[in-house]
Amino acid sequence: MSTDSFPGLENLISALQHNGCDAATLSDLLKDRLNVLARYSPRLAAICSGKPELILPLLPDNVLDKSIDKETLRTQLHESMQNADDPESALRKFHRQHIVRIAWRDLCDLADIQQITEELSDLGDVVIDVVYKLILDQLITQYGQPRNEDDSETSQMVVVSMGKHGGRELNFSSDIDLMFVYDHDGMTTGATQPAVENLTFFTQLAQGICDLLGKSTANGFLYRIDNRLRPEGDSGALAVSLFKVEHYYQTYGQNWERQALLKARPVAGDPVLGEKFSRIITPFTYRRYVDEIEIAEVLRGIDAMRERSLDNIGSSDQQANNFKNGYGGIRDIEFFVQAVQMLYGGQYPEIKLAGTLVSLQRMYESHLLHSKDFNTLSTAYRFLRRIEHRMQMVADQQVYDLPTDSEGRERLAQSMGIDSWQALYEQYNKTSKDIRTIYNGVFQRDEWQDNFDFLIDDDKFSDEINDILMFYGFDDAKRAFSFIKHLNKSPDLHLQTKTTRLFKSFLPRFLLCLKECPDPDLALANFEQLISRFKARSALYETLSDQPSFLKLLISVISCSSFLTRLIMRDPSLMETIGRDGFLDEVVTTILLEDHLQIIEKIYLKESHRDHLLRVQNSAMFRSGIRFILGLDDVEQMGMNLAQIADFVLDESLDPVREQMQKRYHDFSAEHGDEVAILGFGKLGGREFNVASDCDVVYVYNKSSSLGGVASEEYFQRWAAKMTTYLEHNAPLGFLYHPDLRLRPHGASGPQASSMETFAEYYRKQAQFWEKMALSRARYICGNPEIRLALETLKEEILFTSPPTKEDIQSILDMRKKIEKEKGREKLKAGPGGLVDVEFIAQAILLCYGYAHPSIRLTSTFGILRAASKEGLLSDQDSAQLIKSYEFLRDVENRLRIVDNASLDVLPDSPHELNKLTRRYTQHLDIDDIDSESFLKSVDSHTHAVREIYDRILNELLDR
Repeated sequence: MSTDSFPGLENLISALQHNGCDAATLSDLLKDRLNVLARYSPRLAAICSGKPELILPLLPDNVLDKSIDKETLRTQLHESMQNADDPESALRKFHRQHIVRIAWRDLCDLADIQQITEELSDLGDVVIDVVYKLILDQLITQYGQPRNEDDSETSQMVVVSMGKHGGRELNFSSDIDLMFVYDHDGMTTGATQPAVENLTFFTQLAQGICDLLGKSTANGFLYRIDNRLRPEGDSGALAVSLFKVEHYYQTYGQNWERQALLKARPVAGDPVLGEKFSRIITPFTYRRYVDEIEIAEVLRGIDAMRERSLDNIGSSDQQANNFKNGYGGIRDIEFFVQAVQMLYGGQYPEIKLAGTLVSLQRMYESHLLHSKDFNTLSTAYRFLRRIEHRMQMVADQQVYDLPTDSEGRERLAQSMGIDSWQALYEQYNKTSKDIRTIYNGVFQRDEWQDNFDFLIDDDKFSDEINDILMFYGFDDAKRAFSFIKHLNKSPDLHLQTKTTRLFKSFLPRFLLCLKECPDPDLALANFEQLISRFKARSALYETLSDQPSFLKLLISVISCSSFLTRLIMRDPSLMETIGRDGFLDEVVTTILLEDHLQIIEKIYLKESHRDHLLRVQNSAMFRSGIRFILGLDDVEQMGMNLAQIADFVLDESLDPVREQMQKRYHDFSAEHGDEVAILGFGKLGGREFNVASDCDVVYVYNKSSSLGGVASEEYFQRWAAKMTTYLEHNAPLGFLYHPDLRLRPHGASGPQASSMETFAEYYRKQAQFWEKMALSRARYICGNPEIRLALETLKEEILFTSPPTKEDIQSILDMRKKIEKEKGREKLKAGPGGLVDVEFIAQAILLCYGYAHPSIRLTSTFGILRAASKEGLLSDQDSAQLIKSYEFLRDVENRLRIVDNASLDVLPDSPHELNKLTRRYTQHLDIDDIDSESFLKSVDSHTHAVREIYDRILNELLDR
């Protein structure tokens, strides 16, 4: 330390003497420390000369040598404000006194830079907390307590700090980045002023905090506050609800916002709400797993932000002179640390939410950072932060450039304990180069750079383009190239530049997602068709660029199903639902469908009821299909979901069709129109609906009637025709269902609707045994409730009064042989050991034992097999094998069908197409990929096992 005296020292000592301090009693150490303060921080020395009460408490021995922890600071501040006539003035005096204390400790090298920044941060915590309580008490006096919407509890707010203060590395002139979050909407209770909404209350609370902290007075200001890092920035609300925080970051959050939240730390307000906030932002901020594309995107994004900050400085000389934002400056180290936190914080929790120096230490300990780089960066950070503090304390201003005058240079060197400016500058240059070398080694490696521009920029297909697209799994590279070129074209020429920039930004991840999907060519073709329907292409590209998980989910869908892709093309609003939080967690229920229909009716006022139903149906089928593709629902659950949707649509179709009938048959319709019901047969009846299944239905009315010259037979025949037309009508949004009426009495030659009497009489006297088998799966769906009871009564009479005869069982075997002969090529369904074998086993057991075991009287194949096992009618081993094989075969069948919503049960002959089916089957399983040969062996294994059980059980039933 220098022992030379400076003019400021004389003023300082004079002021101390005028306040009862005898200069002659000052120790040499204290004089030296006062000299350091006057020499290296003329501004603080001048402040202390004008207000010696700030420095007098710091003069006793050992006061400067000790740090003060946060709780002690909190206690001291509370006591000083409690005894003051003007609490706000006491707060400002307390703050300035401790700023002087910490700065003086720093100048005298009495603490490491990390300890200094933590002390400054602790002081900020204490001050913000007190200000929060002051403003909160004032507002409660005015408006009363804020309560949640049902008035069951008090609403709370938390103040979240980001940036340097959030990371506990505040400097002497830093702005403080604050976010204000409250938990519940609602109203205040009212007090001296009427009640207000919670949003108003908490916005005033946030604004009051900012105003008090940033207000300039004779005692200076406390902190400059920056709120621009809140959701939606300057355009967003100053106080935001916890719900909006979650929705915003999960829906719109971008990588730079992830970076900003790395240091988000609750510093005041309700601690419980602070914990909830931290839990909500953690999945957004820290990825549990990262791949190469994620790494590249994060590093490119941070490097681009870093380059912009360099451009804002100016010339290369100016950049070299800026110790914060220049090349090799503080920002390089901070961005390096933040990149590692973003990429690996999910896997290494110890590196989350920590200041730069602490994070570097933990990265080193976690083997994420080499010892040499750790030593270089941590030493460099301390060195540059010391320069920052020394420069800012000269005049108590934000300064980030090295001094250009000789006096300033020598003062900085001496304050750093370095012999000369030349020596300091040499150390500074070496430090900057070392930092930049490490930075470039991470951020500007070739593999992180965008290597796909040529796919967009080149006009001609080349061998290089062919090779790269073949590498990403495309069979037709030339066609893929043409799709990529088309995807880059904006429908709006004014947005072409933006479209190209955004397309380039997600193209690397897009290609990787395509490579990993079962059918890259199909996925790209579907994507191109999909994008062609969107006029706001750049907006969609921005979403895909900012939300990698959304892009990956979208590719998973369109790579497995042109059918689901067409649903989006028919109704683009489905695209929005994919990225909506909780979309995939919603399970299809009648209540969910009803609620959705009500919403649709309010939004699309001019559309018909059928179009409303189509939107609900498409959305529900879309969700069910995605959950199946991703393995969130197995094929049994999907079957029940699809049946639930069909039940809802059929039920909701009754009234519109009846309204149509009223135009011609007003009186009869009013009196008897509600006597009809729809029965489900086949897979619909068994709640095992497939993708692309027709609706096996039968229309039954309660009884024959006549009114005004109109008979039930005439009315319900026309009703049936109109219902079929209503369901099959092809609109821009698609069609509802294709009803299949062939299982009605007398089949195609019979009337489309029958009375319950005629229906029952047919099964009593004319139905063949295979028709009785079909009746076993019959289920009431909607319409007249009396028919539900009548159907159950009929089924018990026809099916469960006595077991079938030997001839009946033989007819099952004969019918199975006929089906196999006609459709045996359909290996999955009708071939030996296919789905029909399992279904015939279940129905045979039901018909043979249902009369004595009511628990097995079910319509579901899965349900019958489980119940039969429980009743001892089927061995546990056979039941488990049949269920396992039935699930496997139906899973494969539906992964074939969902591609184009077509009924397919034939395995592909082409090895290439078979390989695609194999990949579609295995992608949702937590297993290593299996090749097509192994997949075929699995199919054969299941069908052989099923056929063996089929032959054994049917012969046992025949020989009973």
